[in-house]
Amino acid sequence: MDKKTTILTIIALIITGVVVYLGSNPTTTYAKILGMTSSNEPRQLYHIYLGGESLGLIESREELESFIDEKQSVIKDKYQVDKVYVPNDLDIVQEITYDENISSIEEIYEKIQEKKGSEAFTIDGYKIVIDGIEKETEGGETVTTPDIVLYVLDKEIFTNSVEKTITSFIDEDSYQDFLNDTQEEIQETGTIIEDLYIQNNISIHKGRIPTEEKIYLTEDELSKYLLFGTIEDQATYTVQEGDTIEDIAFNNKLSPEEFLIANTEYNTTSDLLYPGKEVVLGVIQPQFDTVEETHVVSKKTVEIQTVYEDDPNQYTGYERVKQEGSEGLSLVTEKQKLVNGEITSVVPVSEEVLVPSVNKIIVRGTKQRVNSSTSITNQEVPVGVGSWVWPTTVPYTISSSFGYRWGKLHEGIDISGIGRGSPIKATNNGLVVQSGYTRTNGNYIVIAHSNGYYTMYAHMNSRIREAGDVVMAGDQIGTAGDSGFATGVHLHFAIYRGMPYRGGVPISPFNIF
Repeated sequence: MDKKTTILTIIALIITGVVVYLGSNPTTTYAKILGMTSSNEPRQLYHIYLGGESLGLIESREELESFIDEKQSVIKDKYQVDKVYVPNDLDIVQEITYDENISSIEEIYEKIQEKKGSEAFTIDGYKIVIDGIEKETEGGETVTTPDIVLYVLDKEIFTNSVEKTITSFIDEDSYQDFLNDTQEEIQETGTIIEDLYIQNNISIHKGRIPTEEKIYLTEDELSKYLLFGTIEDQATYTVQEGDTIEDIAFNNKLSPEEFLIANTEYNTTSDLLYPGKEVVLGVIQPQFDTVEETHVVSKKTVEIQTVYEDDPNQYTGYERVKQEGSEGLSLVTEKQKLVNGEITSVVPVSEEVLVPSVNKIIVRGTKQRVNSSTSITNQEVPVGVGSWVWPTTVPYTISSSFGYRWGKLHEGIDISGIGRGSPIKATNNGLVVQSGYTRTNGNYIVIAHSNGYYTMYAHMNSRIREAGDVVMAGDQIGTAGDSGFATGVHLHFAIYRGMPYRGGVPISPFNIF
């Protein structure tokens, strides 16, 4: 027999022997081939994984689940539920195995508690996800706010808390009228809510929620979180004699509107306080954005506008009142958009003049004194006699006042309802010391006036004056717009004692006008 035949015969015999051997007891043979010495049959067991990590094998899934439910009397009492389940990240995988290293139910339970704590289990409830939204920062970057995850046992706790939060920013009667479609038509003046919505997407998922996370059990607690961003107790203040709501708000870095939201027993900033009363000083940090779009018809006083007649024979600084003015009255229709109670956009629709205003006329000198210096910082600032001119057209809407909002000082006022491209005017004689663009202010101009005053005009659509220009009160310096960090067409107007952002102290423009 040659070598090739011998080899083939040996291979055939080996194969035949294996087949016959396996055919006699395949289970035992497989076990020996795999290196197992046990003679037991394979068993159906359950492999337990926690967060992807193996905890061991058990014989009964039902026994583990029942054991956990029986042991969690504390969770049942705390949340007033009848059933407690395994953790959400616990996987129970059915396996056919010869492994005899089987854990007891108690051992697996103790491993779960060791790794996750005593409240590492789940109960029936609702998971709510409030999606973040894109917002622009003052630096010009677009960021997405983080998602917020909440847990409640009863879906109504969340829906009722949302309504409480919304009615912190919107009159409750107006809110209900909008929902029920019972808003009355505007007869002469008034406001109609045209649309009301939450800007964030909110999803509600029914299922098993983790008891190791915060679960909101009451509307008051969840409403507090949705409004303030925390359930911690807010700072308080004891009212002193002579205190006003506006004073308390400003001294504690709040806007008057924020004070009223945090202290719902007060309706307006003119409400009286009494000494000894404790008020809340919480900074509002809404966890979702409530958007209100309104149609507003109102009667607005048309302030006296000052116009100038130039006299080239008199030097700058000379002023004489030629005609006193008088206020007017207009019926103004606007579309306003508010986010969390704050006006972010005002679009003028129409104006009906009810009582015409009369301009104040001042004769002023325009003859320039000789000055050989060409340096901006050394040029003479034209002197006025204190006649400040309103910087925009009238009528208008103050969409944001001087003072704190969201914990940060708003150093001027936002004048809205003036329309894109409407003229922006210098409020007094002065020298343009800055004219440029930043991501925050957009197109802006800073004017130096006599007696250390400076004025700033920001978010303009265009600038028609440059640094070094001498301007007189009422001269146009640009047009209204929404450049830079702005949510709608408006003029941010600010007055400082000293150079803005270089040690200058902001003052309320209404201390001047």
